[in-house]
Amino acid sequence: MKLFPGAPPFQRWMMGVTFVIVAVYSISQNKEQITEASKTRLTSPSPRIIDGDTVDFQNGRVRIVGIDAPDDDLPHLKSLSSRALLDLATRDGGLDCSVSMFDYALRRENQCRTDPKSFDRLNLACRFPANKASVGATMVAQGYAVDYRVYSGGAYVDLMQKAAAARAGLWGVDYEGMRRLAVRRAQVPKGCSVETIKK
Repeated sequence: MKLFPGAPPFQRWMMGVTFVIVAVYSISQNKEQITEASKTRLTSPSPRIIDGDTVDFQNGRVRIVGIDAPDDDLPHLKSLSSRALLDLATRDGGLDCSVSMFDYALRRENQCRTDPKSFDRLNLACRFPANKASVGATMVAQGYAVDYRVYSGGAYVDLMQKAAAARAGLWGVDYEGMRRLAVRRAQVPKGCSVETIKK
C-alpha cells in the first residue's frame, strides 16, 4: 500500500519527513509534561475546593486522578460532593498531591490514559496530611464520587459498589444519577486498549 497515492515521489518524501518531525516533536512535548507532572507536589492546609474532584492550590489547579464527582449536569449532587471534600480537607489537614500518591496497589488493570494535564489542571493523586488517607478512595468509599476507569484502572470499583449498596453519600440522595455517572465512567473509549482484569 502506497502512502499518499497520486502524489509525486518528492512530495511523498517531503510529507513523510514532515510527519516524522511532527510525531517526534509531539512525543517529546508529552514526555516533558509527564516529567514535569511527576516532579510536581502541591500541598496546602486549606486548598480552594472547586468541586468533588478539582482543587485549586496557590501554584496550580489539580484534578484528582482516578475518580469523577458529579458536575454541572447534576448540580444538586455537585454541591454536596464539593462540601464533602471541603469538610474532609478541613478535618484532615488539607491536601497533599503528587503523581506518586496514586493507589497503584488497588488497580485491577492497566490505566488507559495517564495524561499529565487536562483542561489546564494537573492530574494528580492526593492524600490527607493528617492520616495519609487517599482522597480518591475516601471520596468513592463515602459515596461522593465514582471510579473513573480509564484513569484508575478500576482501583476504586469495589469501594464504589459497596457505597452504592449501602446508599452512602450521594447514592442515598440520587441513586439513579450516580448510577448513570458510574456507568459512563466505567466505559473504555474506542482506541484505548485495556488488558484483562488481573486475577
